Parts: sequence; C-alpha cells; structure tokens
Amino acid sequence: MNVGNALKILCVGFGAGVLARVVQMLYFYDYNTGFYTDGGLAAWLSLGLPLAAALLAAAMCFKSRRYFGPYVPRRNVLAGGAAVFSGLVLLVSAALQGAGYAGYLQGGASAYHSAQQQAIHLAFLCASLLFGAVQLYMSAGFFAGRRNLQKLPLLYLAGVLWGICNLIMVYVFYARSSSFVENFFSVVGGAAQLLCLFYLCKLFAGVDEEGAAKRVFVAGGLAVVLDVTYSFSNLVLLLLGKSYSGEIPPMFQLSSLSVSLFILTFLVTFRKYSLRRTPKPAPEGPKHGERRFKPD
Repeated sequence: MNVGNALKILCVGFGAGVLARVVQMLYFYDYNTGFYTDGGLAAWLSLGLPLAAALLAAAMCFKSRRYFGPYVPRRNVLAGGAAVFSGLVLLVSAALQGAGYAGYLQGGASAYHSAQQQAIHLAFLCASLLFGAVQLYMSAGFFAGRRNLQKLPLLYLAGVLWGICNLIMVYVFYARSSSFVENFFSVVGGAAQLLCLFYLCKLFAGVDEEGAAKRVFVAGGLAVVLDVTYSFSNLVLLLLGKSYSGEIPPMFQLSSLSVSLFILTFLVTFRKYSLRRTPKPAPEGPKHGERRFKPD
C-alpha cells in the first residue's frame, strides 16, 4: 500500500460518487415533495461509495506514514493555478455576500439566509475576503518555488478561520434536510475541510511537518471526496435545470469546491515533491574500544 494508490482510490471514489448522486437526483428524487422515490437506496449508495473510498485511502496513508517528509518548496504551477482559482472564487463570493447584505439592509430580500444573522454573515464575508487574498499570496510562492510564509508563519490561519465560519454557516442554515445523507455530506465534508486547512497551516508554518503532512492526506482525502461528490454534483444539477429547497447557495458551494480542488492538487503535487521514506534509526553498535559480549 502506498500514497499514490491512495490518491487513485480518492479520484475513483469521488468520480463514482458524483455519477451516483447525479443519477439519484435525476431519477430517484421527487422535486415536488422533496422525498426519494426509491426509499433512499440510491442516496445511500451515492454516500457509501465515496465514503468507503475515502476511509480506505485514509488507512493506506496512515500505514504509509514513514513516507511523509518535510515540505519541499519547488516551482509548482498546478498548485499555483489552483490557488489562484480558489482565491478568485473566494473574493467573488465575498463581493456577492456583501451585495446581498447591502440589499438586505435596504429592506430587500437576500439570496443568503445568513444575512438575517448579521454577525455570522459578516464573519463569513470577512473570512472569505481574507482567505481569498491569502490564496493569491500563496500562489506566488507556488509559482516561484519558495516559502511565502517564512516571515508570516501563521498567515494561513486565515484558511482555518474560513473553515470555521463555513462549517458554522452550513450547520446553522443549510443542514436542515430531512435526509441524513444530505446533512452528512454538508456537515462532515465541512468538518474534514476545516481539519485539512488546520494541518495545512501547520505544514506551511513548518510545525511538525511530517506529522502535519500525514494528517493533511487523511483529512484532505475525506474532505475532497465528500465535498466534490456533493458540491460538484449539485452544480451539475443546477446546470441541468434541477434544484431543490434547502440547497446551499451555489456560490457557497463553488467556494467550497474551489478550496477542495486546491487541496486535491496540493496532495497530488506534494506526493511528487515531498514524499520521502524516513530511514529507520540504525542500531547502536559498540563504542570505540569496547567489545560486545554475547550472553552465555
């Protein structure tokens, strides 16, 4: 078992999950009543496939923990491009949240339920703005192949703050579906994403890099599989003209999806640049001038 195979399993897992969920929402969901037409069998299948893949990949990464080495900053165009994409999406999301909040203050309707809870809405808006700017700043380091956080090692806490606000937002306003599967995707996916961003913060700050890298793969794999399965399939359904009540606003889903795609890209490129087999410590031999005696 190795990390490369674990990443392949993750990709197969969320690919199968997206396909199963799109089929389920197209053929086994009643948009008028909001209930499943097959008793929820297809919904559980759309959750079980990606979740099983994520758990198997996590176990494989944990067993391969001696392969994780320190973060080696090298020129990484893929991670840089993914960071730019997620940064821009987060900034656009912050702008749309601001416009929706301004409309709410003027007495109009807002597309965001959170506008009624001003503190939560403003916290998520500011977190999206800050994290988007940090992602763009990090992209410069990926493109140049250097550490951007040497002088500001805790700057990536902006991602952790965004993850906390995102989880609160989802749990308070959008985890109200009558389906356990829907709530599991949104809440557990958000929690795994928060954990991954926390360990990414430790990794970029140079704190326990090998342990943080292992945990980034474990939590990040779960976050990517659940979030891509849920958010990407919902956006595909939206393009197909299908939507349902209680759905997380598309811009929030796109923001979360962009962060998960960045995490996936980072995992793939970290495997390429920073996986090292940690050598086992050599047994201590006899000191100079000493003789080693065998017991009788």
